[in-house]
Amino acid sequence: MKTLIFVLGFVIACSKETVEKASETGTIKYIEEEEEVEPAGVIPADDCQQVNRGDKACNFTLFDQNGEVWELYDHQGNVILLDFSTMWCPPCQAAGHYMQPLQDDYASQNVQVVTVLIDGPSYGVAPTEKDVDDWATQHNVTTAPVLQGSRELMYDSIGLEGYLIGSYPTYIYIDRNMKFYNAHVGYNDEYARQTIEEGLNL
Repeated sequence: MKTLIFVLGFVIACSKETVEKASETGTIKYIEEEEEVEPAGVIPADDCQQVNRGDKACNFTLFDQNGEVWELYDHQGNVILLDFSTMWCPPCQAAGHYMQPLQDDYASQNVQVVTVLIDGPSYGVAPTEKDVDDWATQHNVTTAPVLQGSRELMYDSIGLEGYLIGSYPTYIYIDRNMKFYNAHVGYNDEYARQTIEEGLNL
């Protein structure tokens, strides 16, 4: 009976905390895990805005297709291609098939390709976890994150506290110093590759 109680107590504690042995006597010390960053969309700051080329991009956090938090600033030092798409947009669907091949071709050069889904299948309705997972599956995405965005989390009409997106798909390119160096609406694979190369040569 004592063994059963100890095992049950240990399982419950492990689900909430990290456990380590504190001494030879078998006593157990509980250590709280580090708090995980929660998705907050764009994080406004005095030194960033999304208006002009050369502006420093504001950080943002969103859930990816694996249910993990993806943070933009964790990828400083990489050239980043942000693909803002919606599930209801046929050109977005067509372009979605190109994102994983781009990631595969440039991963060794520290390029990160990221899709931010703004809407799910219906206009103006934020994507669900299932929508993000479905997008990744449909487009054979494995290492190019698909993020669960929304208009509320990512938009700002003047670009100071969010991204200025007028059409879909929109592509924004960020250099190794987190500064915007190019953007375009609509997808052209040759142009996207040329623009990534431009970023690698900055």
